[in-house]
Amino acid sequence: MPHDRASLGRRLGRTLRLGAATARVSTGWAAATLLGGAGGRSAARSLLRSSSARVAATLGQMKGLAMKVGQYLSFALPDLPPELAEALASLQTRSAPRPFEPIAEMVEAELGRPLADAFESFEPEPVAAASIGQVHRATLPGGAPVAVKVQYPDVALQVRADLASVPLLVRLLRLVVPGVEAEAVAAEIRARILEELDYRAEARWQEAFAARWAGHPFFAIPRVVPSHSTGRVLTTAWAEGRDFAAALQDPEPVRSAHGEILFRFLLGNLLGAGEILADPHPGNYRFDERGERSTFLDFGCVKELPPQVRAGMRQLFRAALDADGEGQRRAAERLGVLGGAGRSRAVVEALVQLYLPFRRDARGPFPAPLSAAALRAASGPGMGRVRKALRVPGDLPFVNRTVVGLYAVLARLGAVAGWHGIAREYAFGDPPATPLGVRERRWRAARPPAPPTGRQA
Repeated sequence: MPHDRASLGRRLGRTLRLGAATARVSTGWAAATLLGGAGGRSAARSLLRSSSARVAATLGQMKGLAMKVGQYLSFALPDLPPELAEALASLQTRSAPRPFEPIAEMVEAELGRPLADAFESFEPEPVAAASIGQVHRATLPGGAPVAVKVQYPDVALQVRADLASVPLLVRLLRLVVPGVEAEAVAAEIRARILEELDYRAEARWQEAFAARWAGHPFFAIPRVVPSHSTGRVLTTAWAEGRDFAAALQDPEPVRSAHGEILFRFLLGNLLGAGEILADPHPGNYRFDERGERSTFLDFGCVKELPPQVRAGMRQLFRAALDADGEGQRRAAERLGVLGGAGRSRAVVEALVQLYLPFRRDARGPFPAPLSAAALRAASGPGMGRVRKALRVPGDLPFVNRTVVGLYAVLARLGAVAGWHGIAREYAFGDPPATPLGVRERRWRAARPPAPPTGRQA
């Protein structure tokens, strides 16, 4: 009974903190609106920035579901106020690691043997820390280097406790984007987060993607080590390569090759199998020095698109690349984003701006990802009415998160290519537009059909 009371107290405390964070957003935005209307734009921006920073700080301290939701919102929704988007984006990189002792105890309990028996070496300092776990470098008996992802001992309980506060998330979603299908989006976030807690599910996805792209000339996916993996510990081959910060220092041709590889991986999965890695964090990639090969990490959040959404995305890409206005409108209807009459053209243009900023045939740096300014430019002076007419169905936020997040990475790389021609390869099967496309086309021609992935695998 004392244990139950303590657990209830912790859950109530976290719920109250989530509620307070949501209330800060509501109050801050309401006050900022009044100040802005009275001509105090500078004061309004300052108030929005400070309240948003406090919300991000609260979510970051809570880890678990709260921090994960903050990360999702920073990428997933198309019209976050810039002040809140900036504050939430900080959650993508800010996560303090846990002490080594409880992590070691978790590994030993999960594997059923002492750490010294399971591994030849195990570095106590993590190489990465995130919202639900951290990664350590180790070597297997025999010397093979591996990455060991370990779930925080208490995070599953925290997440499940936070899921009781879904009504607060629904309230926040409705506040941020009036047209969002808040209950459906909250249910989708809940399902993806619960799946992230199960490292066996992540291992299955990683094995499926590795099988799909086996032998690929420039995609690499580390193999899973089943003997050292459980529901809360995931061991994979160590991924060689440099991180994103190092890749940013490469000369432009190499950075462009890095970007083209990431872009091709997105389109190959999105327009091919209809599956996406819905965590576009820059830390989930490793790059070689010459731009010839990139490694993809972290398959904990994979979104398998329903057939209707997959068909709608392919239709949208094809229509936008062909400048087919009527086809774009039909794709928007199929995706369920048109929620009001009278503004459909502006809503469709805003949607295309989000997904295909490269729809015109020109070689150049990858366009900056969607912003409030880009939306206003796409939709004209009636931006407020577009927001009300735009609908965000439950399946789209994870697509938004993936697409916008990756576009941000490409823009930061300053990657230059003929993006329109590359996209046409995947949307229409057009001839290769670049040397990388030639290499991939040869690989496809030489290999047998890939096995299915997803829940059929």
